[in-house]
Amino acid sequence: MIDDHKVTIVIPAGRRRYLELLIPQILAQEGWDELQVWLNTKEPDDIAYISGLPALDKRIRVVTLPDGREPNGVRTIHRFFPNCIEAGTVYIRLDDDVCYIEPGAIAKLAKFRIEHREPFVIYPVIINNAYISHVYQALGRIRAPKYLTTHCMDSLGWKDPKFAEMIHRTFLSFLEKGDIERFKIPTRIVSGCRVSINCIAWLGEEFARFNGELGMSDEEEWLSVTRPTQMAGYNMVYGEVVVAHFAFYPQREYLDETDLLDRYRKVAGLEGQEGLLPARSSQG
Repeated sequence: MIDDHKVTIVIPAGRRRYLELLIPQILAQEGWDELQVWLNTKEPDDIAYISGLPALDKRIRVVTLPDGREPNGVRTIHRFFPNCIEAGTVYIRLDDDVCYIEPGAIAKLAKFRIEHREPFVIYPVIINNAYISHVYQALGRIRAPKYLTTHCMDSLGWKDPKFAEMIHRTFLSFLEKGDIERFKIPTRIVSGCRVSINCIAWLGEEFARFNGELGMSDEEEWLSVTRPTQMAGYNMVYGEVVVAHFAFYPQREYLDETDLLDRYRKVAGLEGQEGLLPARSSQG
């Protein structure tokens, strides 16, 4: 609980190779009450892993699609949101390939969300997010071979795997020295701009206004642009909390072959522990 609010984390899941890095980091965070793992995969090995996660912590709950629907990647994620409309609850959505969460981030983001009720959704600073990379360039924090637009599918900030690798390696070089402050930015309003929802926070009572039923299957477009526009409202980036997102799909094949996940695992104190969670061993 944070300021008399329940805090629920949700993860559209999933890919075991990333969850093995994310789940222990969530378990190490304070201030949350529930973790909903949205079962949105048909891969048997991933399903077996996810099904074992509640054995790790009684606060973990696996949520399946309603009406016996089959998972279909990003096209079915929007159907889980009716589970996230409880009044007095802060919901924090994380992509399953969020590879780093700053210590204390969940409690800090939840508290900021409670204290700032007008924005529709609130983002933290997200490493490897095209909009945040644009902000970094505009503030003179990073150098890039060309201009980074705010477009969520920018040819460099979203599509280019080597640029993503550079962003991750730059971040890690400071993170490994315990220096994360330089990656924080002034908090800012975002309006009329599609921003990838690798991590967002919302209020249950706000989503109850539409029963958690998004107006389209493209959850990102609706949450980041359509609904705020309908409300004459806005979203916000909270600049004092940092998470890192591993890869967008044009980057994934290349980044999966690097040592980046191993380095994030080491920073999180999980080096050599991959595959050792109880959920893995429960498969026999």
